[in-house]
Amino acid sequence: MQHNQTPLKILWMIPKWTFPVTDGARVATDSLIRNTVAAGADVDVLCLPQLAEKTEPELMKKSWAVKNVFIVPRPLPESGLPKKLYYLRQFLFKTFTPLTFSSFSDKGLQEKVRSIIESQKYDYILLDGLHLGAALMSKGALHPSFKTSRVIYRAHNLEVDLWKKAYKEKKSPLLKLILYFQSKLVEKFEKAIIDYSYAIAAIAQEDMVEIKKITTTKCELIPLGLNFDRPLEACLIPGVKFLFIGRLDWPPNRDALEWVLKEVWPSVISNRPEAVLKIVGSGNIEWVKKYQHLKGIEVAGFVKTIKDAYEDCHFTIVPITYGSGTRIKVVEAFALGRRLISTKMGVQGADLAESDYINAETKEEWIKILSSIQLDKVQQDQLNLSRAVVAAKFDEKNIGTKFYNWLKAIS
Repeated sequence: MQHNQTPLKILWMIPKWTFPVTDGARVATDSLIRNTVAAGADVDVLCLPQLAEKTEPELMKKSWAVKNVFIVPRPLPESGLPKKLYYLRQFLFKTFTPLTFSSFSDKGLQEKVRSIIESQKYDYILLDGLHLGAALMSKGALHPSFKTSRVIYRAHNLEVDLWKKAYKEKKSPLLKLILYFQSKLVEKFEKAIIDYSYAIAAIAQEDMVEIKKITTTKCELIPLGLNFDRPLEACLIPGVKFLFIGRLDWPPNRDALEWVLKEVWPSVISNRPEAVLKIVGSGNIEWVKKYQHLKGIEVAGFVKTIKDAYEDCHFTIVPITYGSGTRIKVVEAFALGRRLISTKMGVQGADLAESDYINAETKEEWIKILSSIQLDKVQQDQLNLSRAVVAAKFDEKNIGTKFYNWLKAIS
């Protein structure tokens, strides 16, 4: 950007406190904000965290070089009975608002958000995720205050796909009906945000294709970006250790990992007694603990830095079978220099060639690969070749510049 041009002023809305950067959504947000600011944008952040989340505005200003950080807590209890009662009240009194969106549509919160937006002139209001749209909505449409606002929707995935998957898998007729109803509300809400947005920045190519089928809103592929400058050294620890990393209570992650633990790992450990599966992730990990007794299972849970998770592992696994968007852990494996074993669905959005990763789909394929694979010279050489290709597509500086240039071009 030329120095004599006025920077675009953006209010960047995020649904939770980003630090520490511990999961895929936080990594994606952290990377794009830092690099969009570095490209020349003038950014303020509006965070809508849960009441119990600890926030440090000065840390965020320093880490991202943003001008202002506004905090408007959502009236959502952290967990337990208070949270269940909160959702029950929302279901009774906000029946036609998706339950998981309801805390963003609180009237008091909406008024504070409007006040912040109206206090300054922003070129764009950026929604970093679908739920944030509820803070701008009123009776199924954008609140009149925002009719002239240029809203950019950062589409991490197609949210309705997760709800459809959930209701189709439930056996209880009542639960199936409730989830079906919620999926229809999410579908309607998602379509409304897509249509009301000035433009859409999609993380995955597959999502952009689907979005373009249902709207004429401008849409651009802005993939997640990572730093490829500091890969780890090859893991030379004897034996073989596989890494599963991700938010452990996110349904696609939980279902995939539980399938491996139940259907795949017992045969792998029988064939290969020295094998280890390291499980790393944030969120509720209570369900994982019932598998800790299995031989070769190492439940690390939350780790302070991402590199701590990868350093002592030879391979990463992504056995995911549903969901949309791009998995941060897929790109992260290349950025940090680890060979990837994944389903085709797992690498969706990463635009990988067949040689870039090791594909496994069926139970038999997963057992065979995990029981025999070695990190030899052939595997390491292929990783080095693939890593260079992936870096060219997902380097965070390039992504930040592309995003900012696109925003300038459509302004």
